[in-house]
Amino acid sequence: MQARMTIIRLAMGAFLGALIMFFWSAFSHMLLLKGAGFTPLPDEELVTSQLKTSVGDEGLYFFPGRDFRSSYTPEQEATWETKFRQGPTGLLLYHSGGVSSVSPRKLLVQFLSEVLAAAIASLIVSRMVGPNWQRVLAVALFGAFGCLSVSTIYWNWYGFPDSFFAAQCVDQVVGWLVAGVAVVVVIPKPRPPSS
Repeated sequence: MQARMTIIRLAMGAFLGALIMFFWSAFSHMLLLKGAGFTPLPDEELVTSQLKTSVGDEGLYFFPGRDFRSSYTPEQEATWETKFRQGPTGLLLYHSGGVSSVSPRKLLVQFLSEVLAAAIASLIVSRMVGPNWQRVLAVALFGAFGCLSVSTIYWNWYGFPDSFFAAQCVDQVVGWLVAGVAVVVVIPKPRPPSS
């Protein structure tokens, strides 16, 4: 009976945490952070028509280009490094066909990823004996952890804008802080081990 209640509470924590993160993300991306770090492409028609004729395959393109799976001679390496230092540099995520900017599939994938993340948070919180504020803080720190371990890569190595990086960190930390409150309300503290 106790195990069944624990599973039910973990499932409730996962679902409630995911629901809060899902709606928080929608709110923060559409109203608070609204396009932070994004800039409209100048001469979009000209650039996109050139892409249609120049880029055949969908993919993530890095420029100046190189095949990171291949070995380069020292001369080739030096040439590439010179091109990289002189610029321009960048990433291009390219899809030749159009897709819906918001679709049921994208929303479902996002929600399922939030459920899995909230399930991890719920499981860890269910093992924490400390005061509730520490348990909530732990969940908020998961957002900081995600930002520091993933978003920093895009900002540091690939040059994503500072405002985009900051917005992602705010979104994750605040979202998981609020979700953490809900998770902690649903997940009771375990009894401390008897000495």
